[in-house]
Amino acid sequence: MFWRRVFSALIDFVFIYCIGLLAHLGIMRWIFIDPFVEFAVGWVLYYTVCYRFFNGRTLAKALTGLQVVSVTNERTGLRQVLIREVVSKFILLLIIPSYVIHRLHFYQKSQVWTTAVCILIIAAIMLVLFFIYKRPWWELVSSTKTIRNRVTGRLLRFVSFIAIASISVMTIYVKISPSVKNFRLANIKYFPEYPVNTETRKYADFIKTHSRDPVEYVFSLFDKYDLVVLDERLHPEYTQYELISKIVSDPRFTGKIGNIYTEFGTQSFQDTLTRYLNTVFPNEDTLNKATAWLQNNSCALWPSWGFTNVFDFLKFVNKINAHVPDSLKINWYFTDIPVNWSKMTRLTFQKIPRKEKRDKIMADRITVIYKDKVAKHEKKKKGLVIMNHWHGFGLIRDRDGEKTSHFLNTLCATAILMDSLPGKVCNVLINTVPFGVYGTIFGPVQHGKWDKAFEIAGNPNTGFNFTNSLFGSDNFDDFLWNSSSELQYKDVFTGFIFYKPLEQHITKVGFPYMLYNFEDTLLRRSACLGDKYKELVKNDIINKAPGLNKTVSQGLPYAFYYNDIVNIGISFIIALTLIICLIFYKQP
Repeated sequence: MFWRRVFSALIDFVFIYCIGLLAHLGIMRWIFIDPFVEFAVGWVLYYTVCYRFFNGRTLAKALTGLQVVSVTNERTGLRQVLIREVVSKFILLLIIPSYVIHRLHFYQKSQVWTTAVCILIIAAIMLVLFFIYKRPWWELVSSTKTIRNRVTGRLLRFVSFIAIASISVMTIYVKISPSVKNFRLANIKYFPEYPVNTETRKYADFIKTHSRDPVEYVFSLFDKYDLVVLDERLHPEYTQYELISKIVSDPRFTGKIGNIYTEFGTQSFQDTLTRYLNTVFPNEDTLNKATAWLQNNSCALWPSWGFTNVFDFLKFVNKINAHVPDSLKINWYFTDIPVNWSKMTRLTFQKIPRKEKRDKIMADRITVIYKDKVAKHEKKKKGLVIMNHWHGFGLIRDRDGEKTSHFLNTLCATAILMDSLPGKVCNVLINTVPFGVYGTIFGPVQHGKWDKAFEIAGNPNTGFNFTNSLFGSDNFDDFLWNSSSELQYKDVFTGFIFYKPLEQHITKVGFPYMLYNFEDTLLRRSACLGDKYKELVKNDIINKAPGLNKTVSQGLPYAFYYNDIVNIGISFIIALTLIICLIFYKQP
């Protein structure tokens, strides 16, 4: 009986998911409704209708031979159904835990521990009630019980199986077919795609009427702010540095701005960086060697930094400085935490500041340099700041413009910077994918609505402020685990730049002389991160050393894991559930 109940619950859950998904894809052609809302409506309707017309059975219970009745063996009433399936199961077991986890800030350990303890206490109470009353708590509060009933009609069993099978097959087809038909795009394009509807056309119209060259947009921000923060995409993404290079190479930058601040680079190597930027190298080979040495040794948190974009950008700035007078030379400041790799051990590496402390160190570094330039009345006090992900999130304010107690205000370097330099700092999001605590599982922004809108508009490279825009009023979903109507994009960023669609984003790794006289040093540093990491690096050096001294380029597989899990993985679960249905249907 226990396993029948487990499989019955699984089949019902999967069936409701499939119905909700198909309804969602259909409704999305007109208007977007949160999939969870559609799932909730489907849940309530499914149990209410099934219990009413099938006498305490769902489609799954009809197959597994189970029936829900009152404790007096009478037919369940609507009130009992709502208490049992909607309040006790859906709200208390699904919605509330999902909401808590969804809003949980994993960077605040007190929240994590409190949540974990509460979950354990609730689970313990549920187990105690089960052992005392031999029934789950949702049956106790709803005065119902589940019984084995072999008298289920053949017609009902047949209809139940056909309904579950047909909906399951349709769902699997909808999920898998786009990836099969567009196999080459399955790694970089999210399926099913967001449709062209009234909403996406409206967003596309906004793009067409507010299209502005992203470089011109950045310089318009410099007219109002002294520091413009660009929120970097994934570190290896290369095309974003094509945009940054266009900004830096503009005569207005060398003439009026002149300063770059980057998250990459330990403050300990600032003098080395300054000498590098002011050195004219005799040939390309010498420049490559010097750039490789600088990049290999100036990373703060990792034994090395193998991404091509930083290497090429270092060379790019060096060459600009080599052809301009001293008054137009660009200053570049590393802001990351000071480290000394020559004396680094496993113990000292573990003590390196992380999270809020690291962000404050970076923000304080920029603030000190900026204020020093202001105090000295330097003509070029403005600067372009390049920060990655949450380091680029801005100061969260309430509707009156006052600083709130939101945890991002103490976590993000840009928020700290805005707080210390009020009115002097703005931040710009470059089109990317949300990423947070799910590692390499990235989903599309706003379920793909933004990307589809730009596609309809012709994917123009453009920039605009979030304030008074459709995009700025969308809920902030840059953290997959923290998407909430509490924050909108205009609350976190000043503006937005679209530069090339996702399918044109590329990653480049490797550069000339990357491992030149560096293998032993890299292994020693890697040991500071642990033996497993050292072994991984050692194997990479042995297997890839010849290739790492040249650039390896490929498309960024943003959607690889997303499509595998959301489409292939869930389709596998649906297929497995369908097999379980068939087994129960074949039983007498």
